[in-house]
Amino acid sequence: VLIGRISTGAQNDLEKVTKMTYAQVAVYGFSDKVGLVSFPQREDTFEMTKPYSSKTGAMIDNEVREWVDKAYKRTVQLIKDHKEQVAQIAELLLEKEVLHQDDLIRVLGERPFKSREPTNYDLFREGFQEEEEKNKQGQENTVVEDDAPSIDGTVVPT
Repeated sequence: VLIGRISTGAQNDLEKVTKMTYAQVAVYGFSDKVGLVSFPQREDTFEMTKPYSSKTGAMIDNEVREWVDKAYKRTVQLIKDHKEQVAQIAELLLEKEVLHQDDLIRVLGERPFKSREPTNYDLFREGFQEEEEKNKQGQENTVVEDDAPSIDGTVVPT
């Protein structure tokens, strides 16, 4: 969207979204058109036949195309609506290579909604901060006696 064309780098993304959408439609029963059925892909067999008719197969294919097309249009619209922020994030990525939550908050602002449950990242940060506090407390509680020799790595013969 930002450069005006679809690049070859999107191939992997298209492959993943296609597989996920087929799973949602044909395996998990998320499609109203296809219905509450499940046709899991069997990788342990060399069967070349599908467990459904060609009409159902065409329905699944059409539903997947519609879902992917709808998701693509929604994504393009979101990128257009937030083009300046997307460009800022791209520049920041070029500069830093890795972005953290604080970087994204600086560009995007706080989330418009708060989760009731802490995210995995929140739990990770909380645990990391607790560990730092323990280390600080451990260093503060360490007492060195005045006449005790310091450990400096040199060996003194006695």
